[in-house]
Amino acid sequence: MKLVMNFHMSNSSSEPVLYCIGDSHASFFSGEDRIQPNWPEAAMRHIPLFKVLKVGSSLAYNLSRKGTRSQGRETLFKLLKTSVPAHSHVMLIFGEIDCRAHVIKQARSRDCSVSEVINGLLDGYFSVIKEVAEMGHTLIIYNAIPSRIKVPTKSSADPSFIAIGTCLERNAVTKLFNQGLSTRCQEHEIYFLSIFDALLDRNGLTNTWYYFDTIHLSQRAMPLAWNALRDLIPEWELAKAKVIVPSPWDRVVDRISKRMRRLVKVQPPARRGKHSIA
Repeated sequence: MKLVMNFHMSNSSSEPVLYCIGDSHASFFSGEDRIQPNWPEAAMRHIPLFKVLKVGSSLAYNLSRKGTRSQGRETLFKLLKTSVPAHSHVMLIFGEIDCRAHVIKQARSRDCSVSEVINGLLDGYFSVIKEVAEMGHTLIIYNAIPSRIKVPTKSSADPSFIAIGTCLERNAVTKLFNQGLSTRCQEHEIYFLSIFDALLDRNGLTNTWYYFDTIHLSQRAMPLAWNALRDLIPEWELAKAKVIVPSPWDRVVDRISKRMRRLVKVQPPARRGKHSIA
């Protein structure tokens, strides 16, 4: 099923740019279902409002630390200085990897609560958020989204595994992370953009309809993010996007097609909308 959407501004005299900086989840804002290349290689820009600058696979936890393997902190501040104009609107997109693969693992290995691990994670991440704000940019912090990976029992204790814990456990961790992040953003008058609840089904599991793989959002979810941004910054006068609600049959077909792609390891076709600013 091909998705066609038109995202535009109600006011043609104003054309803001939102610099979307982060891990692989920043790729969502390119407007297509593909993982975008790392900066300084240019990402696709099918939705003119968004300009994606992908840092790599850096953890939110590591952004406050120099010399990590991912070089996330060094890359973040280098691109902010060289590729983002002064006093821009910047959206930071980090934390999903931490919630999916590290928080539960750290709680188990340190024999402490998940809340304790999350508080330490937030302390480090928010110290970087404040650094970026002090550069004069208007900040938006994007939520960590749910993931839908089935973890084999024998792999659940493997520290190198891509995900730790059940889907419900990881979603609970991610919810706590987002709540803490939202609270800190409110205290410092920083925008927080969240579509987390809209990505869950009635049982608290991740709604795979909105994903093009088990981790990354499809453009089907873009109307959710667009409308949330519209409500967050009304002065941009973004036109309301239509959210497509799948029928039960649509969801069955979607699950089957994704399972078949995984079995044959075929990359999905790049789904994108026709985007314009009117």
